[in-house]
Amino acid sequence: MTWDADKFALTVTLDLGAGEIKFRANDDWAINFGDEFGNGQLQQDGANIAVAEAGNYTIDLHLSQANYGYTLTKN
Repeated sequence: MTWDADKFALTVTLDLGAGEIKFRANDDWAINFGDEFGNGQLQQDGANIAVAEAGNYTIDLHLSQANYGYTLTKN
């Protein structure tokens, strides 16, 4: 992921398969974030984030707000 100053977020565009994703720090599971309620807000050790269908997605990770969040947008 790279910093996007316009979005004020870490961002990446990539191909995902149908299934689930989760954010984790330093290629380790000690610090991981999922979305327990499916509302775009992250919780430490939260549930995996569903990816309904395979495709190319842009993922924005917002860590500078009080409640960490993300957007998962199919391109």
